[in-house]
Amino acid sequence: MSEAYIAEARRHLKRWCWINFIIANGEAIPLEDQSQDAVTSIFMFHELPSEVRRVVFRELARVLKRGGRLVLVDSLQIGDEPDYDGMLELFPQSYHEPYYVSYLREDFGAMATACGLTYSRDVNAFVSKVMVFDKL
Repeated sequence: MSEAYIAEARRHLKRWCWINFIIANGEAIPLEDQSQDAVTSIFMFHELPSEVRRVVFRELARVLKRGGRLVLVDSLQIGDEPDYDGMLELFPQSYHEPYYVSYLREDFGAMATACGLTYSRDVNAFVSKVMVFDKL
């Protein structure tokens, strides 16, 4: 993103003074431990190598307050909608998605447990899904 785009976005969002946006590396989020009520990620996790995916997930969990919620939106995974499994497996062959295959079978519930989060639910939305985790 260009600096001009970021400045313009900040100007428009200023009226929402209770919301702060940061642009940072997901592996090292510049926020204090347990400082956020909610954390979101939209279509990022399928773009990450498996080992980086775990580091970023751990960082999202680290900055989340107790009682907070992590919401991830990303692609469906194998088994979420069995009729789409074949299409999901073909997707990385048609498009340059080098980490998509490992994402398709990633166990986000186990990843959450390892980071002190509790899996709450998934909601499928066509070829996407919303994954919800809570920090109790």
